[in-house]
Amino acid sequence: MNIMLELRQARAAKVDEMKAMTTQAEVENRDFTAEEQVKWDGIVTEVDGLDKRMARLEKLEVAQEEAPVTTQTVKRSINYNKKTRPGDSEERAVAHFIRTGDKGALGEFRAANNTIANEGTAADGLNAVPTGHYNQIIARRDEDMLANQLGVMRIPGTGLTVNVPVDAEADLAFAATSEQDDNYAQVYERDWPALGTVAMTLLKYTKKIALTEELLEDEDSNLLAFVSNFVGRSMAATHNSLLLTELRASGTAGLTLDSASTIGATEIPELVYKLGGEYADGAVWVMARATEGLIRGLSGNPFLFNPNPAGSDRGRPEIWGFPVYNSSSASAIAASAKTLIFGNMGFVGMREGAGFSFLRDPYTTDGIVYLQYGFRAVHKVLQAEAIQYATHPTA
Repeated sequence: MNIMLELRQARAAKVDEMKAMTTQAEVENRDFTAEEQVKWDGIVTEVDGLDKRMARLEKLEVAQEEAPVTTQTVKRSINYNKKTRPGDSEERAVAHFIRTGDKGALGEFRAANNTIANEGTAADGLNAVPTGHYNQIIARRDEDMLANQLGVMRIPGTGLTVNVPVDAEADLAFAATSEQDDNYAQVYERDWPALGTVAMTLLKYTKKIALTEELLEDEDSNLLAFVSNFVGRSMAATHNSLLLTELRASGTAGLTLDSASTIGATEIPELVYKLGGEYADGAVWVMARATEGLIRGLSGNPFLFNPNPAGSDRGRPEIWGFPVYNSSSASAIAASAKTLIFGNMGFVGMREGAGFSFLRDPYTTDGIVYLQYGFRAVHKVLQAEAIQYATHPTA
């Protein structure tokens, strides 16, 4: 009988009981019950008792090995049943295992990291594998600046505000005049068109980007090229938002649509003919892309005289023969939204400041480089009748 092995096995069983009790209590987020505490204390007492018994046996084993060499001990030294102490050396551990079958004696000499070299775990090999890096940042695509495409009029001038004179006269007809008689009683009717003004006051728009000195020194992604692209796209998005906001604010409410959630087939030509014919030569549509998709799916009698209601596929897409431009700044279909804008953009003005400003500031905060961008701009409708929009009802 191997008493030491049995004691170790008994102790291991008690420790397993203690682990099970502790785990159960922690899973349930509570302390031991009174009954569990009594059981726990009993197990602790048993473990302490086992530890004392094993300590006594180990001391006895050491004392036997260190005893003076005598004829009796020499004779016993060749006895293959001689007890050996586990773990002091590899030789003793193997001898102990052969004699007792106790694998615990060999535990000190097993592999420290029982795994294969692989890339699945950092410590097992992944830390030795370089990580590839593509030295570009893949920028998202954004829409171009609409004002240049739509033919918006550029207004020059200096100073904060430029007043643009506009024709405000509605009555253009000549007066009928009779032939002159002898007393010179027939005279020409005097007339002069009424003039108005549209004030174009510049507003400033800015963006500041903060980069640490370390990032600028260590990056390998062409970061500054990406920033330049990002700023350019941001400027175009700002101009488009200003333009669409002004078209909805200062254009003419040409049509109230029948539905708060869709657009009817008959409402497309209806809005087209709300625009005066004198502006039709340069008229265009501006709408959200999803709105265009809805319109292209429409069908009905109003399109029977138009072989291709969706327009030609050659060149820029058209609806009812007029070019279509999309913008994310256009309103989506919703109650009270102004989703369709139709008109001649040559009667819309855009004014910009002296230029686009850029400042690289490494001094404001230690360790941070600021890239500061700014421009001034304003968009204004110069003739409201040249811009017609359709509005969805409130419900």
